[in-house]
Amino acid sequence: DGASETSTGADASETATTKADKADDSRGVQGGRDAKRETLVVVEPLKVGPVRDQVVVSSRVETRTNVQVFPKLSGLHITAVRVEEGDRVEAGDILMSLYETDLALAEQTARANRDQALKDVERAELTLEEDSRRVTRAERQVLKAAADLARLEGLGAEGLVTRQEVDDQRLTAETFQDDFDLTEFASRGSKIALELAKINAARAEIEWEQARTQLGHTIVRAPISGVIAERDCDVGELSSVSMPAFRMVDTEDLILNLRVPHDALGEIAVGQPVDVRAVTDADQRFVGVVRTVNPVLDEDSGAVRVIVDLTAAPRLVPGLFCEARITTSSRDDALLVSKRAVMYEDDQPVIFAIDGEDKSAVK
Repeated sequence: DGASETSTGADASETATTKADKADDSRGVQGGRDAKRETLVVVEPLKVGPVRDQVVVSSRVETRTNVQVFPKLSGLHITAVRVEEGDRVEAGDILMSLYETDLALAEQTARANRDQALKDVERAELTLEEDSRRVTRAERQVLKAAADLARLEGLGAEGLVTRQEVDDQRLTAETFQDDFDLTEFASRGSKIALELAKINAARAEIEWEQARTQLGHTIVRAPISGVIAERDCDVGELSSVSMPAFRMVDTEDLILNLRVPHDALGEIAVGQPVDVRAVTDADQRFVGVVRTVNPVLDEDSGAVRVIVDLTAAPRLVPGLFCEARITTSSRDDALLVSKRAVMYEDDQPVIFAIDGEDKSAVK
């Protein structure tokens, strides 16, 4: 009986094992290939090619020349506006005109006063010239009278002329001297009058220049060559020196104002080429070159300011958001690995390669 029980137990065990195997086979059949699926690894051959280290920064295109145009006179009605937004103008072109009648009359009055002052100068010069001639004539008379007096005094000493004749000649000489003094005094007065006339003429010239300048300010001209970016004025409005009437930009002088991480400061230099691409359309590529590298870090961001000059292009306009790529180093025969094959352990890049002989993975 005991043997029979043992045999029965063995049969039961064998039966249980057989059932388990059948269950595994059944699962294998039901699951198909999924039951024994292996994890596949994509293997690609390594390549050799060029590689570049680049600093990539995004920024909007700016114009280096951005000018606000203010009227130089306030309170005058705008009589004409000759440009619209988007118009290209040259330096000196008329942008708008202001009411000028009152200032034109003031300029004419100032010009007339200037002309009169110049005539006063001419008159004073003639008077001074006449007085100078009188002084010269009086001086000659004084010298002649003095010589005659000396001669008569010599003859009187020898008893050849009377004392009365000598006294009469002395009186004549004194009279000529007085006339000379008076004439010379008048000449000095003429010199002063001429100087005053010149001062008045200079003042009148300044007043006329001011009036003419004020009149010229009624014409608002373009200070630079460029494009009208904004127009904030209309006919009939009053001008104001505190409100810009126009904003102009020079679309031929475009830049990128980049903020580059400070750790790239030693790798960027003036003159480096810059590959610029529009963020919205990578096919739009432009040419740039580093113009300045500011060695002072920005206090808020800790970045370095780099200015890139852009070569003008038809679709390159202020406000366009672009990506700038500055190549800091390059190699033409670098070993190229797919980014998906690179893993990191302790912040160090790691890849797995297949040994060509035994097909085992090598780290």
